[in-house]
Amino acid sequence: MVNTLSLVRRLRPHEQLGKGVFRSECNFLDFEIDGGSLLDSAARRNPGNGDMASVLWLSAGSELGLEVDRLQGRAASPLDDGRIPLYVCPECGDLGCGALTAVVAITSDQAVWRDLGWQVDYRDEVDFEDLDGIGPFVFQRAQYEEAFAAVPVLDTYQQAEQQSGHPRPWWMRWRR
Repeated sequence: MVNTLSLVRRLRPHEQLGKGVFRSECNFLDFEIDGGSLLDSAARRNPGNGDMASVLWLSAGSELGLEVDRLQGRAASPLDDGRIPLYVCPECGDLGCGALTAVVAITSDQAVWRDLGWQVDYRDEVDFEDLDGIGPFVFQRAQYEEAFAAVPVLDTYQQAEQQSGHPRPWWMRWRR
């Protein structure tokens, strides 16, 4: 079966949790496969998996171009085992907080995401338990590249952030 990938803008809203604790707002492009969010699929297996953001952050300081290159096989993985991060911590984007990763294989006519798992960058193990049965996803290469060609230029979001008067907190500007 051939899958279809689309990227859909998603917002993790700012939330006051009480006693000075809060969740930061995070705008990102979510991976929708055959019309359904991959993040929502992971969260249905374990609700604790749902508080993540894709690596395609839409804010100043993000490495949007590099992440697109990694997903298209044009840049190396930040992980020693070569797996590609898909979702990361929505607060800082650090792989040490945990990431949903996949083996991404690019051929002349296909892109395949397989062996989805949870991992951190300071251990060699990958946990597949909550993601068993999700994937593999096989995309026609032309459609896959077309989905990423729709990724907006980061400067547009940097300008919008500056105009909105709601810049990201200072500690989020160093994201990877």
